[in-house]
Amino acid sequence: MTKGLKSISKVATVAIIIVIIVIAGVGGYYYYASTSSKVTPTPPPSKGTIKIALMLAGVSNDLSWNQAGYSSAQALVHELEAAGYNVTLSVSEGLYTSEEIQPAMQTYASEGYTIVIGDGFQFTPVSINLASQFPNTAFLNIGGYQSAPGVQTVIEDAGQLGFIMGATAALLTHTGKVAIIGGEDVSEITWMTMGFQLGVAYINSNFNKNVSVITTFIGNFDDPAGALSAGTAAASQGADVLFCSGDGITEGVAQAAAQSNVMFLYCETNATAFAPENTYGGMTLTFGPLLDQAVNNWIVNKTLQANPYYATIANGGITLQLSSKVPANVSTVINTLYKNVGNNNIMIYYEASNGTMIYSPVTPPYSSLS
Repeated sequence: MTKGLKSISKVATVAIIIVIIVIAGVGGYYYYASTSSKVTPTPPPSKGTIKIALMLAGVSNDLSWNQAGYSSAQALVHELEAAGYNVTLSVSEGLYTSEEIQPAMQTYASEGYTIVIGDGFQFTPVSINLASQFPNTAFLNIGGYQSAPGVQTVIEDAGQLGFIMGATAALLTHTGKVAIIGGEDVSEITWMTMGFQLGVAYINSNFNKNVSVITTFIGNFDDPAGALSAGTAAASQGADVLFCSGDGITEGVAQAAAQSNVMFLYCETNATAFAPENTYGGMTLTFGPLLDQAVNNWIVNKTLQANPYYATIANGGITLQLSSKVPANVSTVINTLYKNVGNNNIMIYYEASNGTMIYSPVTPPYSSLS
């Protein structure tokens, strides 16, 4: 409220009111003519409160898997708030083993959280064990391999991602050797590795190349030192493009590229900052819209869809980012492949009814693509 109006002359009062009205017209605000009190628009009625818990195996700013999950959760909150919900988000970091995950996840569920998001496949077994005890809580696992009533996976189409990165590495290598370094040979990491190898094979077939792949699993998703060692070893064997399939090993692989003076391709989140002079770019993941879809399924129907929520190139969940270090002619080829994988002109795999990933021949040849 404007103070001291009694001491202002009548003329001044009229002038102030006129100024207020002018400002109100410019700024889009409404005022009572007799005062300077702002009349705020009545907000739409709240649709209720949604409590969301995000459980991370690592830290939220790792420039890799955990950061992708954290950014996606923030995007989810924004969408739900825009839809009229009151949203609270609680974030827990450093929950890597089942012994660490179980008590934290059970606490969130017992406190009545609407959604519990586990950012990694290791959250799946615990969430399945708890789901039957907490039927009012939905458990979403970003990454993983199993579902149950009240439990579902949100996952990237790792075959698509790996294929584009394999093709990119094969087109950019000067030595004829590239490397993919992963944490464990499980779930989507296996799937991504197969896609990477398939992408290299596609380039070999269509561009008369003979590129070979060095594949390494270091056995841990949270071992930067092991990743540095594996990346350095691959570079010493002649690999001049290193791709990391993500997680806490991203930093180690990037460091290996910088120290060995070779190039790096990231996955999941833009990790250029780890090796700015040695980065060709990579792929980023966005799970926010899929989480929003899953949450709305739960709120409206008290159920989650029967199949995983897949982040793909087509729905914007997987995005290609190439640095200026990629030559224009190579960039053209990569973007053509990216577009054709996205619209399914190139079918990399199909999922059999029993859940087994079966890779089909990659067609058509590049010469027939537009």
